[in-house]
Amino acid sequence: MASTDTGFRGARSRKLLESSGLVTRYQKEYHEKIKMRAAQGEPVIWFNVGIPQEILHALDLPCLCNPNWSAIIAAKQMADYYLDVVNERGYFRDLCRYCSVPLGYFLDHKPEKAPWGGVPKPAAFVVDTCDDPVIRIWELMAKEMNVPLYIWDHTMIEEPPSADFWNSTDSIEQYSYQDDWRLDYAVKETEGLVSFLETVTERTLSEAKLREVMARSNEQFDYIGKAMDLAALVPTSMGPGDHMANSISTQFFRGHEFGLAQAKRIYEEMKERVERGEAACENERVRLMYMWVPNWFSPGFFNYFEDRYGAVFVWMAYLPIVTKQLIRRDLSDPLKALAARYVHYTEFAYPPMWPDIARYEAKKFKINGLLYSVAESCKLLCGPLQLTIKALENMGIPTLEIRSDMVDVRDWDDDKMKAQVSSFIETLM
Repeated sequence: MASTDTGFRGARSRKLLESSGLVTRYQKEYHEKIKMRAAQGEPVIWFNVGIPQEILHALDLPCLCNPNWSAIIAAKQMADYYLDVVNERGYFRDLCRYCSVPLGYFLDHKPEKAPWGGVPKPAAFVVDTCDDPVIRIWELMAKEMNVPLYIWDHTMIEEPPSADFWNSTDSIEQYSYQDDWRLDYAVKETEGLVSFLETVTERTLSEAKLREVMARSNEQFDYIGKAMDLAALVPTSMGPGDHMANSISTQFFRGHEFGLAQAKRIYEEMKERVERGEAACENERVRLMYMWVPNWFSPGFFNYFEDRYGAVFVWMAYLPIVTKQLIRRDLSDPLKALAARYVHYTEFAYPPMWPDIARYEAKKFKINGLLYSVAESCKLLCGPLQLTIKALENMGIPTLEIRSDMVDVRDWDDDKMKAQVSSFIETLM
């Protein structure tokens, strides 16, 4: 029986935007609606963040995202319990923990112990080919629940884009159409996913509905882009708690009505804050960049440094980059546009693109220092970091590496981590 209890309870983040509180409340309400719809016989789809989720919204399917459930469990201080479940079943400790917290939930078969009373049994699992350990985790979840698994395949980059491709959404979109063979393959994969979902759910995808979802998501991403332009101003009007809370609407509600409404609220609220001269930290002295996935079990960790030093994490990876890379304006063929949206989804996190993106973002946000977390279990995100770190150091930006996991509290030493980051900030000041 899983029994680990570190005794540590993470700090809540400070949210400055009213919309940030709204998205947190909506997320719980959404899960309750999913359970109600499942109880009425609707099929629930469990998906990974890198698959074309716009299809799920166009089909009006109740759907839940694996890393989102993992983050919720971590925020509710239960990730150690489910990771112990996984390890006690014989799976090694360095299996990707972000992805395997939900595996622990499904292996445990005790929804009453889980946050919000658990989640309903999925009708199918849908994952993209991000890396081999993740695929194995999804196979284990599908086997445990005795439901089908669909793997949406990616091809590999042939020629990288020019160094200035990140300067505009137009150049990113042009690059997504550069290799005909890759796009053709992505279209076929997407058609296969549509066929799978139609078979499992007995629903039919409407091209008009998919175009509507794609158009709505483009508008959603445009609002987030304008909000990030405002967040880049000095001093910033958006704190780390707002970045973390609003990653939910951009990562898991792309093209959803709530996703667009929330993006518009964020932008409008940010615009008002800038016009009123309201800063996230009245004594902003140091502007920090955080790379990659933040600490979900103690999000208030980031606010500690604002209070002590006036050091603000003005850039966190989700909002500034995810939405910008996904905009596709040409919707004459919405399925092709969707395939083009996801054909490069994970590879932008790799060299040579990611160092170029990081340099651009560091200049835009006037970054003084970079904190980057190496989660040894996450090979997908943490493997390519070193070339990016070198690129930023060559710009004269000091960097600090910490070793931590985004959901696993078992090895976390809060005092040690705060002391380590504090020492780094003091050198910047």
